Amino acid sequence: MSLKNNSSRAWTFYVYQVQPNAGIDNVFPLAWLASPYSIAPSAQITFNWNTDYGFIWDEVGVVMPGVTFSASECVPGGLLENNTIKFSCSNNTPRFEAALTGNPAGSLVISTDQTVPNQVFSVGISMSGAGTFVTQAGPNLTSVFTPPSTPRYWVAAGTGVHAGTVLDATDVNQSFEVIFPVNVYEVALSLGMDNVWRQG
Repeated sequence: MSLKNNSSRAWTFYVYQVQPNAGIDNVFPLAWLASPYSIAPSAQITFNWNTDYGFIWDEVGVVMPGVTFSASECVPGGLLENNTIKFSCSNNTPRFEAALTGNPAGSLVISTDQTVPNQVFSVGISMSGAGTFVTQAGPNLTSVFTPPSTPRYWVAAGTGVHAGTVLDATDVNQSFEVIFPVNVYEVALSLGMDNVWRQG
């Protein structure tokens, strides 16, 4: 995906995904891919990725918009195989156990045990090695993430956003849903002088 800045000011460009159908409350999207610097007028950046899923956790305290999530561990997973995992803090050692295949197929499931404290850790899922969604971890919880069969991507322009920034998806400015036609894997978008995204 190529993003060009045709506006009159520099922006951080980033990509995020829509919230999956989750069996839990308080699932937050992350700035999944983000430019590591501001994109100047007439400049552009290209993002590349794959659709490999994984499980992630981090110690961020209370999860809320504006907090930065930087995965402390990322374990590969899948929607049909290795789709369940357990997070534990036994012996004061936060970690994932090995991913296993379980139910429901098509979902990524994270369970925690009684050793996980409240409001210290967060757990979530990733795509292409970068976090997409997180939720607060606590003792004896099960988080079920059910991504859509075809991932949906949004691009946005902002300031003060980095890869891993926890977002409030209802309050993202200059956002636009990217459409990938069937069998098309490269798209180009531009942010115009009116600060509106256009594809093609």
